Amino acid sequence: MTNDELRMQRENVMRDFGFETLNLKLETLILLLAAVLRFPILARQSIAFDEGFSLAVSSKPLPFLLKAILSDGVHPPLFYILFKGALALFGTTEFGARFFTAALSILGVAAIFLLGKTLFGRRVGLAAALLLAVNPVHIWLAQEARMYSLLSLLATLNFWFFWQTLHRPRRKYWVGLWLTATLLITTHYFGLLMPAIQFFYLAFRLKKHPRTLIPWTLTQFAAGLVLLPWLIATALRPVKSFGIAFLVRPTPADMLFSVWNMVTGFDPSLWMIALPALAVAAIGIILAWKRPAAPTLLLTLWAFAPVVLVWVVSQQRSFYADRYLSFTIPALMLLIAVGWTQFSAGRKIIIPLMGIFLLANHLFLLNAPTFWKDNWRGAAKFIAAHEQPGDVIVLRSPHIELPFDYYYRGQAERRLATFNLDIYPVAETVGDAPRVWMVMPYTRRPTHYPSQPLTDTSVWVLDDEIPEWQHFVESHPTLIHRRLLGAEIWQVANDE
Repeated sequence: MTNDELRMQRENVMRDFGFETLNLKLETLILLLAAVLRFPILARQSIAFDEGFSLAVSSKPLPFLLKAILSDGVHPPLFYILFKGALALFGTTEFGARFFTAALSILGVAAIFLLGKTLFGRRVGLAAALLLAVNPVHIWLAQEARMYSLLSLLATLNFWFFWQTLHRPRRKYWVGLWLTATLLITTHYFGLLMPAIQFFYLAFRLKKHPRTLIPWTLTQFAAGLVLLPWLIATALRPVKSFGIAFLVRPTPADMLFSVWNMVTGFDPSLWMIALPALAVAAIGIILAWKRPAAPTLLLTLWAFAPVVLVWVVSQQRSFYADRYLSFTIPALMLLIAVGWTQFSAGRKIIIPLMGIFLLANHLFLLNAPTFWKDNWRGAAKFIAAHEQPGDVIVLRSPHIELPFDYYYRGQAERRLATFNLDIYPVAETVGDAPRVWMVMPYTRRPTHYPSQPLTDTSVWVLDDEIPEWQHFVESHPTLIHRRLLGAEIWQVANDE
């Protein structure tokens, strides 16, 4: 009896004894685990600035939405259009605003099972789905009313269609590749990295797939045509700016920290949990190369090429942020699963142990200050509880106005200290208000967001671009001073 006949006989026996049903139950249990780890905590943290922006523009009529996204210049419009529909269905509460992205995150777990099963078999699919279900950053981004869960899901589906076009080049798979490529690049500009990765793969494997390059190129060109009008409109804007000037030039160590973040969540204080998990991950990725080279090469390019490419480009102008690169998380989880599921001990011990490490790190990060969003909920409620008639609230900049206004229910008039590069005069802004609330963001490094290291330095030292406002606060009697996570509040007497 041949090996293939023996394998088919074993599969028939497993099916007779219900093991196929067991596998189906495991898939369902993993999806339920993903849901349990995501949905109950959706309203736990405050709405952050980027989420406030999503809510503000997606709550407006479509023409205003498109104009605002175009003016911002950071992202294509697809997510905001979809999010507008989601808000109509689920509401604008913290839970409702994040429900859409949490659901996409869970679909991402199902998608990685599909891709893993297609590339290496059901065991790899199940192992990768388990690891993604408990991945701390994947869970965290499910709580973010932004496009990152959608980006990760679309990337996974795009690679599945890409693989199918290589090995089963039917029309439906080419259409799926075009559709997912189109959705990717109209969701986030980093979606353009997916065709770059696939091109590198085809270049390595051209002898195996000599007839694929031309239809693949035409498919990517057709996807690009959909984005082209938006790119032209962006180029023709009166103001050529992008709202990512806050991103700093990455160091070589940042690439290592990014991989750390994608695997376990980056918090050096939790090194006792993270280091064993990272060791297991590294060994698994190395062991993955004992499996068929073609799919392993594709996953390796997907996992690491974007990090390296963006790092190199960011030496001139920084676009480097882990949340933009979070679509590499499924590839990392797949590589780990591929490496360890080759062995009985890997399937029965190492993969479950890795899942426990990731879950433990997630539970610790739930209360870690580095993984908490700026507390604009607390800032708005504190001022509303202590304000008096005639008070004026001065917000440092528009980027904190959106999350602050989402929560603020008080009566005080709100004004801005700055807008873009303009600094408003103190006297004209505060007027004759008897008391002034000054609200400042507390600077945190965003490179490895959602990990945002705190700093012990005073906010004034970090923000010396508004000396007039600094002098105003320091030269007037302080009535109330409050520091929250990500925000600092003064109430001063305007006695002049």
